[in-house]
Amino acid sequence: MKRTHKKLLDDERRIDKEQKQTDAEIQHFQTDKQRKLNQVEIVFALRLSQVQCLDQQEPERLPPELDGHVVFTREGLARLMSRITELHQENTEVKASHKQLQRDFRLRKKEKNHKLQNIEDLHAKFQDIQMLKFGQVVDLDLIERSAPNKYVLELQEKVSEAEMEHRRRLAEWEKRIEKQKRELAKITCDNTSLMEQIVSMGYSQMQLDAALNARIANVTVNDTEPLVELREMERERLKDLLALQSKEIATLQAEISLFRKKGGHIYTTVTANRGPEQKR
Repeated sequence: MKRTHKKLLDDERRIDKEQKQTDAEIQHFQTDKQRKLNQVEIVFALRLSQVQCLDQQEPERLPPELDGHVVFTREGLARLMSRITELHQENTEVKASHKQLQRDFRLRKKEKNHKLQNIEDLHAKFQDIQMLKFGQVVDLDLIERSAPNKYVLELQEKVSEAEMEHRRRLAEWEKRIEKQKRELAKITCDNTSLMEQIVSMGYSQMQLDAALNARIANVTVNDTEPLVELREMERERLKDLLALQSKEIATLQAEISLFRKKGGHIYTTVTANRGPEQKR
């Protein structure tokens, strides 16, 4: 506000200066024009009764030359004489006004000195209050200049709104990340369980193969026909079991491949080490 006010005052002073300069140029032009017009020579005839510039040294005689005289009408002479009277009256009024202005000036000067004294007293009191309250004199102009203006406040408000929006969006993304982490942990547990099932089925298949081989070795030569029939039955049963396990393994492998595409991790090292421990 102070800078704007100062700028307007400078513009006003500049305009006043230019106006005064223009008025002076106009007045100079009018004066020069009148002087040029007065230099124009005009010839006209006068009657003797119209001449009122008789020589004082020789009464009733015309002056030898009229170069230093002016010609004007009776109405102009009457106006000039009336104007002289008006000027005397205006001069008297101006003197009276000047005296009144001098009295007013002395009165205003006295009031000004009184106001300045009051301002100095208030300033001293203000400094005493600042010293008592803050321990030093505070520069209010500096505080006013350092205070944020309207534009800065608007920018701060926009920044605050943007920060609130970013915090809200960040909280939403954090919730999504936590949800994805929980889903990933669940998928990891499912993958681990599936791997354990695969390993368990593999060991079951190995045990079944070992049992089948043992039973075949214990069969005597005389029991050829029952052995063949038993072997066929056992073979069919094992085929069915192997087909079922192969189907389950294929299904589990497809699920594991799907989980891996989604980003799940398979802890194969831990589950693979469990088989030998169970075998021991």
